[in-house]
Amino acid sequence: MRLIYVCMATLLLIGSVIAFAEQVKVTNIEDNKGGVYQATELEEGGKFFHDRDYTITNIPKDFLGFTQVSTSADCPGGQEYRLTFEIDRSAYIYQAWDSRHKSPEDRGQDPKGWFTDGYTLTEESLFLDAPHDPTEYFIYKSNEPYPKGEVELLGIDEVIGDPVLMWTIFLEEGQLPVDPEGNLTTTWGEIKTD
Repeated sequence: MRLIYVCMATLLLIGSVIAFAEQVKVTNIEDNKGGVYQATELEEGGKFFHDRDYTITNIPKDFLGFTQVSTSADCPGGQEYRLTFEIDRSAYIYQAWDSRHKSPEDRGQDPKGWFTDGYTLTEESLFLDAPHDPTEYFIYKSNEPYPKGEVELLGIDEVIGDPVLMWTIFLEEGQLPVDPEGNLTTTWGEIKTD
């Protein structure tokens, strides 16, 4: 019986550590078009864009507390666009895109296919909200976590006739299958012989 209590206490402790894990720290956010960005916490009723009073609502609860890379409402776009920032640990990147416009996978990408090959639609969404009319944004997740260090998000077409991207970005800590800083010295043959 005592073993059961110890196991339960251990599981609760592990769950607490996971639930209260630190946010991914994002620094040095810049693009090649003079856009303005800000790292904030993704929170229900928070600001969608850092330079407008629009709120962000209906955030799936599993995403609350993630680090948000808040763009300006007039975030520049285009296939020559490049956004870079630094992350302090490996992380999955989520991009939420305006449902009123052509989906990002159906727009021009430079290099071709970088978004389509690297991101998957999650079937989740959130909303740009008051004082704006409620507008759904579809959430995409990177297929693999980006490693610690510099992240570069590449070019994608802006909305036709409008030179801005309508999106927000947020990050979740994620572990790479193999630590790129370590050495993988064990081969499958060695594993099989054990």
